[in-house]
Amino acid sequence: MDKLLVEVFFPAAGKRYEVQIPQDLRLYEIGRILAKLFEGEEPGSYREGDAALCDRGGAIYNASCTPRELGWQNGEQLLFY
Repeated sequence: MDKLLVEVFFPAAGKRYEVQIPQDLRLYEIGRILAKLFEGEEPGSYREGDAALCDRGGAIYNASCTPRELGWQNGEQLLFY
């Protein structure tokens, strides 16, 4: 499975992380994984189904798409709300 290295800004903690994500997982699946990861950083910040991946301008990506379908490249900058 191909992976991308992306930067995810996590506003609840005011931190940025570089993470590898699979190109062929749906964004809702990636969101679940990130929510579990970030829950340790800021307990109570995210519950399953509450989080969304957005572009740097705050536009929410369609959760049923994959990074490959969206044309994401290495170095993509995302927001995780």
